[in-house]
Amino acid sequence: MLLGHCTKVSQGAIISRIKEHPLSDTVKLSLYTMKEMNDSLGLEYHGNSEKLQEVHVLKLKAKDLPITQVGMVLVNLTAQRAVSVRSEHIGRLVPSNFAIVEPKNCLDLAYLEWYFNKHPFCRKQLRIATQGTIVSALSIQMLRNIEIELPSIRKQQNIGNMNRLIEQKRQLVSEKLKLEEHLVKYLSLGYLKEEIK
Repeated sequence: MLLGHCTKVSQGAIISRIKEHPLSDTVKLSLYTMKEMNDSLGLEYHGNSEKLQEVHVLKLKAKDLPITQVGMVLVNLTAQRAVSVRSEHIGRLVPSNFAIVEPKNCLDLAYLEWYFNKHPFCRKQLRIATQGTIVSALSIQMLRNIEIELPSIRKQQNIGNMNRLIEQKRQLVSEKLKLEEHLVKYLSLGYLKEEIK
């Protein structure tokens, strides 16, 4: 089945077309960025994360803009990665470098995230879809034409849950390793100070 048949696929907002100066008739919106996506995927982000990216938009336009909510899967069109919107990222403006995928009842969010990011057939389709392009970015139409395997909803949930659990374990192991590295550094510096005395 094609992704476009079991989901609604749309593109995020072009920020330059809606960006305004802070005025009384504007509202400040936080952007959904690669930092939030990487946080959700358990990946380190190496970009500029010093300040929350925000834009001001006219209050009248704000209600028509794509805002993150539960039940959405966001696909970064250049990184070709998907993530379901986490509760801590609800209410952010989705920029145009993301596609918004809203599954119908026959598709589990965690399964869709796994299928898009890890399934060999899907990854192959993404490589083929972006071959020959200068910037390997997906178009909304390419995304709608991705073929997706749809087992029963129960099997989708099992696959999605298994993969979410292994990702959580990977994150915890990574955090444990970082803490152990900090401890070894602290102890090593402590031993050096004792040696100097």
